[in-house]
Amino acid sequence: MTIGLTSFKVSEIPVNKIKPNNFNLREIDENVVRELTESIKSSGLLQPIMVRSLGDNFEIIFGLHRFEACRRLGWERIPAVVINLSDEEAFLTCVIENLQRNIRINPVSEAEGYRTLISRGWTIHDIAQKIGKSDSYVYERLRILDGLHKKIKEKLVSHVCKDNPITPSHAERLALIKNKRLQLKLAKLIKEKGLSVRQLERLTAKVQTKMPKGCLCPKCPNYPCKYIPESREGYRRLLEKTFSSFK
Repeated sequence: MTIGLTSFKVSEIPVNKIKPNNFNLREIDENVVRELTESIKSSGLLQPIMVRSLGDNFEIIFGLHRFEACRRLGWERIPAVVINLSDEEAFLTCVIENLQRNIRINPVSEAEGYRTLISRGWTIHDIAQKIGKSDSYVYERLRILDGLHKKIKEKLVSHVCKDNPITPSHAERLALIKNKRLQLKLAKLIKEKGLSVRQLERLTAKVQTKMPKGCLCPKCPNYPCKYIPESREGYRRLLEKTFSSFK
């Protein structure tokens, strides 16, 4: 699947006939919309949005913020490239567009889309080739769905374009930890200490290697013992001790 704007015609279509897609890869960022509104007001819309036709209406493939800015400016029609795409092609085009522009997208919705493709006969390798990523990239995104604590996933969904300190890369590392309670403790550390992904990897490895076999058993009445402190002060001491060897 290759999309090239030069091979498509730009049309003026009614704003009230356009709706966002249901892939939920991005949220509206009010700061972006405000900046675009001012830019479009002074210089016009320099790049058309892309939509696909759905009966008499249209669904946005990319250009959500441009569309929203034009709508708020009271535009009745907007320049758009109209293409015919299946649900699968539309989803992958949205992913590719955002990845190529290095825009952070919702990793949970992204993974759910990949799972849908797999249920329809796609392989992980097929998906990776289409989006220009490695097989491991797709595997790690899919791991978030089943391996990550639901509270952490909720944060990823609701703050994907905002100030959530837990990035998709953090989430992928946390999803490798089978114990969900430990995931929450580490997520709290990420927020409180501003841990990078590299620091999270090192801390996780250090903590897990220091724990005696079986201490993560959820049936243990002493869980999590002294190895994962319950108090904030305990977190601080553990963090300082862990990082002191590689500062």
